[in-house]
Amino acid sequence: MRDKERANLQDVRLMNIRDAARYLGTTPATLYTKVWRREIPFVKLGRSLRFDVNDLDALIEGSKVKPDALNNYRRHT
Repeated sequence: MRDKERANLQDVRLMNIRDAARYLGTTPATLYTKVWRREIPFVKLGRSLRFDVNDLDALIEGSKVKPDALNNYRRHT
């Protein structure tokens, strides 16, 4: 996703599954799996799923692999 598109999506608080998947760089099927496993926060509006952009940003930050973690992994193998 281009930075310009990402900036436009950040103006919106809740995203549908398609926009959230594009924001995360994944597929809607992957997001549905994460919802089913309760691995990602979501908002249920009737039958629709919505994703808060702040939760998606937190998911991205929490999923980052830190350089120290990589160095520790390499030392133990």
